[in-house]
Amino acid sequence: MDPLLDQKVSEIAINNFAFIKLCQEFNIDFYCNGNATLKEALKNTDRNETEFLIRLKEVNDNKPYGFNVKIEDWPLDLLADYIQKTHHRFTDLILVQIKSAVNEYLETHHPKNENLLIFQEQLNLLSKELGGHMKKEELILFPYIRKMIATRGAMEEPRFKSVENPIDMMIHEHDTAFQLLKNIRSVLNDYTIEDINSVEMNDILSKMKSLDTDLGLHLHLENNILFPKVIAFEKIKLNL
Repeated sequence: MDPLLDQKVSEIAINNFAFIKLCQEFNIDFYCNGNATLKEALKNTDRNETEFLIRLKEVNDNKPYGFNVKIEDWPLDLLADYIQKTHHRFTDLILVQIKSAVNEYLETHHPKNENLLIFQEQLNLLSKELGGHMKKEELILFPYIRKMIATRGAMEEPRFKSVENPIDMMIHEHDTAFQLLKNIRSVLNDYTIEDINSVEMNDILSKMKSLDTDLGLHLHLENNILFPKVIAFEKIKLNL
Protein backbone atom coordinates (compact mmCIF):
# COMPACT_ATOMS: atom_id res chain seq x y z
CA MET A 1 0.00 0.00 0.00
CA ASP A 2 1.23 3.48 -0.84
CA PRO A 3 2.46 5.18 2.40
CA LEU A 4 0.76 8.42 1.30
CA LEU A 5 -2.62 6.81 1.96
CA ASP A 6 -1.97 6.85 5.73
CA GLN A 7 -0.92 10.52 5.83
CA LYS A 8 -3.30 13.33 6.76
CA VAL A 9 -4.45 15.23 3.70
CA SER A 10 -3.66 18.56 5.38
CA GLU A 11 -0.03 17.52 5.91
CA ILE A 12 0.35 16.45 2.28
CA ALA A 13 -1.30 19.67 1.08
CA ILE A 14 1.07 21.87 3.09
CA ASN A 15 4.11 20.29 1.47
CA ASN A 16 2.80 19.59 -2.02
CA PHE A 17 0.98 22.15 -4.15
CA ALA A 18 0.51 19.59 -6.94
CA PHE A 19 -1.52 17.54 -4.45
CA ILE A 20 -3.79 20.53 -3.81
CA LYS A 21 -4.51 21.00 -7.52
CA LEU A 22 -5.30 17.32 -7.94
CA CYS A 23 -7.59 17.32 -4.89
CA GLN A 24 -9.53 20.18 -6.43
CA GLU A 25 -9.89 18.24 -9.68
CA PHE A 26 -11.13 15.15 -7.80
CA ASN A 27 -13.32 17.18 -5.37
CA ILE A 28 -11.33 15.89 -2.39
CA ASP A 29 -11.71 17.96 0.77
CA PHE A 30 -8.20 18.82 1.98
CA TYR A 31 -9.15 21.95 3.95
CA CYS A 32 -12.28 21.44 6.09
CA ASN A 33 -11.53 17.79 6.87
CA GLY A 34 -7.75 17.99 6.83
CA ASN A 35 -7.29 15.49 9.67
CA ALA A 36 -8.60 12.67 7.50
CA THR A 37 -6.06 10.34 5.93
CA LEU A 38 -5.81 10.31 2.17
CA LYS A 39 -7.39 6.84 2.14
CA GLU A 40 -10.36 8.14 4.18
CA ALA A 41 -10.71 11.21 1.99
CA LEU A 42 -10.74 9.14 -1.18
CA LYS A 43 -13.57 7.00 0.22
CA ASN A 44 -15.75 10.14 0.18
CA THR A 45 -15.38 10.53 -3.58
CA ASP A 46 -16.57 8.44 -6.50
CA ARG A 47 -13.06 8.36 -7.98
CA ASN A 48 -10.72 5.39 -7.96
CA GLU A 49 -7.88 5.32 -5.40
CA THR A 50 -5.39 3.85 -7.87
CA GLU A 51 -6.33 6.43 -10.50
CA PHE A 52 -5.68 9.25 -8.04
CA LEU A 53 -2.26 7.90 -7.02
CA ILE A 54 -1.22 7.46 -10.66
CA ARG A 55 -2.26 11.01 -11.45
CA LEU A 56 -0.44 12.32 -8.38
CA LYS A 57 2.78 10.64 -9.49
CA GLU A 58 2.35 12.18 -12.95
CA VAL A 59 1.94 15.73 -11.66
CA ASN A 60 4.79 15.29 -9.18
CA ASP A 61 7.06 14.21 -12.03
CA ASN A 62 6.30 17.42 -13.91
CA LYS A 63 7.86 20.82 -13.24
CA PRO A 64 6.64 22.17 -9.87
CA TYR A 65 4.11 24.98 -9.93
CA GLY A 66 2.08 27.00 -7.46
CA PHE A 67 3.47 28.90 -4.48
CA ASN A 68 7.08 29.93 -5.19
CA VAL A 69 7.78 30.45 -1.49
CA LYS A 70 7.25 28.32 1.59
CA ILE A 71 4.13 30.14 2.65
CA GLU A 72 3.83 27.88 5.70
CA ASP A 73 6.98 29.52 7.08
CA TRP A 74 5.69 33.10 6.82
CA PRO A 75 5.25 35.16 9.99
CA LEU A 76 1.68 34.77 11.25
CA ASP A 77 0.78 38.44 10.81
CA LEU A 78 2.05 38.39 7.22
CA LEU A 79 0.01 35.29 6.46
CA ALA A 80 -3.12 36.90 7.93
CA ASP A 81 -2.49 40.00 5.80
CA TYR A 82 -2.00 37.87 2.70
CA ILE A 83 -5.26 35.99 3.26
CA GLN A 84 -7.20 39.20 3.84
CA LYS A 85 -5.74 41.18 0.94
CA THR A 86 -5.90 38.38 -1.63
CA HIS A 87 -8.49 35.73 -0.79
CA HIS A 88 -10.93 37.95 1.11
CA ARG A 89 -10.86 40.67 -1.53
CA PHE A 90 -11.23 38.15 -4.34
CA THR A 91 -14.15 36.43 -2.59
CA ASP A 92 -15.98 39.72 -2.00
CA LEU A 93 -15.51 40.83 -5.60
CA ILE A 94 -16.40 37.61 -7.38
CA LEU A 95 -19.48 36.94 -5.25
CA VAL A 96 -20.91 40.33 -6.26
CA GLN A 97 -20.19 39.53 -9.91
CA ILE A 98 -21.73 36.05 -9.75
CA LYS A 99 -24.87 37.15 -7.92
CA SER A 100 -25.42 39.98 -10.41
CA ALA A 101 -24.90 37.66 -13.39
CA VAL A 102 -27.23 35.00 -11.96
CA ASN A 103 -29.98 37.52 -11.23
CA GLU A 104 -29.77 38.91 -14.77
CA TYR A 105 -29.65 35.46 -16.35
CA LEU A 106 -32.73 34.28 -14.49
CA GLU A 107 -34.68 37.41 -15.33
CA THR A 108 -33.91 37.30 -19.05
CA HIS A 109 -33.65 33.57 -19.79
CA HIS A 110 -35.03 31.09 -17.25
CA PRO A 111 -37.04 32.88 -14.54
CA LYS A 112 -38.71 29.61 -13.42
CA ASN A 113 -35.86 27.12 -13.81
CA GLU A 114 -36.01 25.15 -10.54
CA ASN A 115 -32.34 24.15 -10.45
CA LEU A 116 -31.14 27.66 -11.15
CA LEU A 117 -33.45 29.07 -8.49
CA ILE A 118 -31.98 26.60 -5.98
CA PHE A 119 -28.50 27.65 -7.13
CA GLN A 120 -29.43 31.30 -6.61
CA GLU A 121 -30.73 30.55 -3.11
CA GLN A 122 -27.60 28.60 -2.13
CA LEU A 123 -25.37 31.27 -3.66
CA ASN A 124 -27.06 34.01 -1.63
CA LEU A 125 -26.66 31.92 1.54
CA LEU A 126 -22.97 31.33 0.72
CA SER A 127 -22.43 35.03 0.11
CA LYS A 128 -24.09 35.96 3.40
CA GLU A 129 -22.14 33.29 5.31
CA LEU A 130 -18.75 34.25 3.86
CA GLY A 131 -19.41 37.99 4.11
CA GLY A 132 -20.15 37.87 7.84
CA HIS A 133 -17.42 35.32 8.45
CA MET A 134 -14.67 37.34 6.77
CA LYS A 135 -15.69 40.50 8.64
CA LYS A 136 -15.26 38.66 11.96
CA GLU A 137 -11.78 37.62 10.90
CA GLU A 138 -10.87 41.10 9.68
CA LEU A 139 -12.25 42.97 12.71
CA ILE A 140 -11.53 40.53 15.56
CA LEU A 141 -9.27 37.56 14.85
CA PHE A 142 -6.69 39.00 12.46
CA PRO A 143 -6.10 42.20 14.50
CA TYR A 144 -5.57 39.98 17.55
CA ILE A 145 -3.03 37.89 15.64
CA ARG A 146 -1.16 41.04 14.57
CA LYS A 147 -1.14 42.28 18.17
CA MET A 148 0.11 38.90 19.42
CA ILE A 149 3.06 39.11 17.03
CA ALA A 150 3.76 42.80 17.66
CA THR A 151 3.87 42.31 21.44
CA ARG A 152 5.42 38.82 21.22
CA GLY A 153 2.52 37.55 23.27
CA ALA A 154 2.96 40.10 26.08
CA MET A 155 -0.58 41.46 26.03
CA GLU A 156 -3.70 41.57 28.13
CA GLU A 157 -5.97 38.54 28.10
CA PRO A 158 -8.60 39.02 25.39
CA ARG A 159 -12.29 39.01 26.21
CA PHE A 160 -12.61 35.67 24.42
CA LYS A 161 -10.01 34.22 26.90
CA SER A 162 -8.09 32.12 24.36
CA VAL A 163 -7.62 32.49 20.62
CA GLU A 164 -8.88 28.90 20.32
CA ASN A 165 -12.42 30.15 20.96
CA PRO A 166 -12.79 32.46 17.92
CA ILE A 167 -10.80 29.99 15.83
CA ASP A 168 -13.23 27.18 16.73
CA MET A 169 -16.04 29.47 15.58
CA MET A 170 -14.24 30.26 12.32
CA ILE A 171 -13.67 26.56 11.59
CA HIS A 172 -17.35 25.83 12.23
CA GLU A 173 -18.28 28.60 9.80
CA HIS A 174 -15.83 27.19 7.26
CA ASP A 175 -17.71 23.89 7.48
CA THR A 176 -21.01 25.68 6.90
CA ALA A 177 -19.65 27.53 3.86
CA PHE A 178 -18.15 24.31 2.49
CA GLN A 179 -21.50 22.52 2.75
CA LEU A 180 -23.18 25.34 0.81
CA LEU A 181 -20.45 25.10 -1.81
CA LYS A 182 -21.04 21.34 -2.11
CA ASN A 183 -24.76 22.02 -2.55
CA ILE A 184 -23.94 24.39 -5.41
CA ARG A 185 -21.62 21.84 -7.03
CA SER A 186 -24.43 19.29 -6.89
CA VAL A 187 -27.09 21.62 -8.31
CA LEU A 188 -24.79 22.68 -11.16
CA ASN A 189 -23.56 19.11 -11.74
CA ASP A 190 -19.98 20.15 -10.97
CA TYR A 191 -20.42 23.26 -13.11
CA THR A 192 -21.77 21.44 -16.15
CA ILE A 193 -25.43 22.14 -16.97
CA GLU A 194 -27.73 21.89 -19.97
CA ASP A 195 -27.46 25.50 -21.11
CA ILE A 196 -23.69 25.21 -21.53
CA ASN A 197 -23.82 26.93 -24.95
CA SER A 198 -25.04 30.15 -23.33
CA VAL A 199 -22.31 32.80 -23.14
CA GLU A 200 -23.86 34.17 -19.95
CA MET A 201 -24.05 30.76 -18.27
CA ASN A 202 -20.50 29.92 -19.28
CA ASP A 203 -19.38 33.11 -17.58
CA ILE A 204 -21.30 32.19 -14.41
CA LEU A 205 -19.84 28.67 -14.36
CA SER A 206 -16.33 30.00 -14.97
CA LYS A 207 -16.63 32.43 -12.08
CA MET A 208 -18.08 29.74 -9.78
CA LYS A 209 -15.16 27.44 -10.60
CA SER A 210 -12.76 30.27 -9.78
CA LEU A 211 -14.50 30.90 -6.46
CA ASP A 212 -14.49 27.17 -5.66
CA THR A 213 -10.76 26.86 -6.41
CA ASP A 214 -9.79 29.99 -4.52
CA LEU A 215 -11.93 29.09 -1.51
CA GLY A 216 -10.10 25.77 -1.25
CA LEU A 217 -6.74 27.55 -1.05
CA HIS A 218 -8.19 30.19 1.28
CA LEU A 219 -9.52 27.67 3.81
CA HIS A 220 -6.40 25.52 3.49
CA LEU A 221 -4.20 28.44 4.53
CA GLU A 222 -6.41 29.15 7.53
CA ASN A 223 -7.42 25.67 8.73
CA ASN A 224 -4.17 23.85 8.06
CA ILE A 225 -1.51 26.53 8.56
CA LEU A 226 -2.53 29.83 10.17
CA PHE A 227 -4.94 28.64 12.86
CA PRO A 228 -2.84 25.75 14.26
CA LYS A 229 0.25 27.97 14.39
CA VAL A 230 -1.61 30.81 16.12
CA ILE A 231 -2.92 28.40 18.77
CA ALA A 232 0.57 26.95 19.29
CA PHE A 233 2.10 30.45 19.53
CA GLU A 234 -0.41 31.51 22.19
CA LYS A 235 0.22 28.38 24.26
CA ILE A 236 3.97 28.91 24.18
CA LYS A 237 3.79 32.61 25.07
CA LEU A 238 1.15 32.26 27.77
CA ASN A 239 2.44 28.91 29.07
CA LEU A 240 -0.99 27.35 28.60
